Amino acid sequence: MTLFRGTARLLVTTVLAVPLAVSGSTAEADPRPNIVMILADDLDERATPYWESMPKTKALLQDSGLTFTDSFATTPICCAARASILTGQYGHNTQVLTNEGDQGGFAAFVANNGDNESRTFVKHLHDSGYRTGMAGKYLNGLEDHPHHIPPGWDDWNAGVTKSLYTGYNYTLNENGTLVEYGSGPGDYQVDVIADKSVKFIEESAATDRPFFWYAASTAPHSPMSAPPRYAGTRFGAAPHPKNFQEQDVSDKPTWLRQSAKARSATVALTNDWDHHNRMGSLLALDDMVADIVRTLKETGEYDNTYLVFASDNGYNMGAHRLFQKMAPYEESIRVPLVIAGPGVRHGTSRAMVTSIDYAPTFLELAGLPVPADMDGASMTPLFGGGIPQGWRTDFFGQYGGSGLDGRDGIFQEYTTGDRKELYVIDLPSWSSLRTERYTYTRWYDLERAAGEREYELYDLTTDPYQLDNLLATESGRQKYAEVVARLDRRLNELSGCKGIACRKA
Repeated sequence: MTLFRGTARLLVTTVLAVPLAVSGSTAEADPRPNIVMILADDLDERATPYWESMPKTKALLQDSGLTFTDSFATTPICCAARASILTGQYGHNTQVLTNEGDQGGFAAFVANNGDNESRTFVKHLHDSGYRTGMAGKYLNGLEDHPHHIPPGWDDWNAGVTKSLYTGYNYTLNENGTLVEYGSGPGDYQVDVIADKSVKFIEESAATDRPFFWYAASTAPHSPMSAPPRYAGTRFGAAPHPKNFQEQDVSDKPTWLRQSAKARSATVALTNDWDHHNRMGSLLALDDMVADIVRTLKETGEYDNTYLVFASDNGYNMGAHRLFQKMAPYEESIRVPLVIAGPGVRHGTSRAMVTSIDYAPTFLELAGLPVPADMDGASMTPLFGGGIPQGWRTDFFGQYGGSGLDGRDGIFQEYTTGDRKELYVIDLPSWSSLRTERYTYTRWYDLERAAGEREYELYDLTTDPYQLDNLLATESGRQKYAEVVARLDRRLNELSGCKGIACRKA
């Protein structure tokens, strides 16, 4: 069934039966904490001054919670990143490394690794008694299976059309009913997700069950812009960090040297437009966070709730002449992360945390065992502000590339109304090791034999903007041969790790 909503269409109101536990029953209320995850889309830590558009979130979460300054996406493209968040596994274990194809997209998520949907942290929470819900973006490719509802979700409101990215004229699968939203102010996607967040929290507070809520709007992913109430807000030109439109790319891999002019032209054409839209949509995301916190307080749930503000992956914003994400550079892999809740110290943490750590963290908060096949580590030992002995000092990153036809990667995120030039040039595959000091990358890891690959090495202590590839010259390769040998061994270890082996320092 498909229903239509919005000012441009006939409004149809439906009442969905939501099973609620009876408050005041003889059964004891489950005292375990609630968890609310607010996931931004393509929000980088480095190139976007997001707190300028999110002062409420800063005051409500950052100013009382723990900010992780070294938070990373292990597979920095939407579907692969979200697959790792849901399962707590690296991309080589979920077998989701891009947005489409044999190792990408929703179909691969379900088909690979013995059906990833059966092992998400959400299903574990649900099966243990949590009330679970989400609204917004699930996985790229769900639009080909619009009626699907994964196991473990009590309240399901997932976008099933690519137009979700625009903020208007999209369709949500609302617990099995396809509901179409229009182009009016009340249809703006972030606000709809905010309303559903409030409703879910209010309904859950009336039960004896703890809850998990996943607010997954597509802000600030292109081409979403500000809602009408903020349409007149101006932000100026996008910031230009030291590696913006990097002038000399002679030390970069072949794919970047050969496409540098085209990429640079696209950045010049789209970057300020993209920045303006991103900052505008973040104003709405800021309102959503405020609505969620207000509702938690009004329902008496705030003091027993962990709030997590994060992003799936970063965004390049012209760094190294690049747009979009997908790269092993800092702009693509660094993401915001703030956690607030019971026992979480206010301040900052320099602990290296990644997208595979959310799932074990949420399970431990719920008092559940962490499955042996989860690669990540619970972040709860970090909540006091310290870094325990043995915590990771490196992680493995990977991207599966765009496939033989060039359409398996970023092109899958293109929708009518967006700037198509942002989606026509992708990247080859890569594997990377990010340590506290170095970024070491093997390019063409899936396309070429070992002897034909290309390599990068950056010393982040002296070159934080990754401008000087230490392996670009023969003298550099000789000088850093021992470093590369050590990093290459570690990369190979992590590229095949599973479970606890991925957590060993």
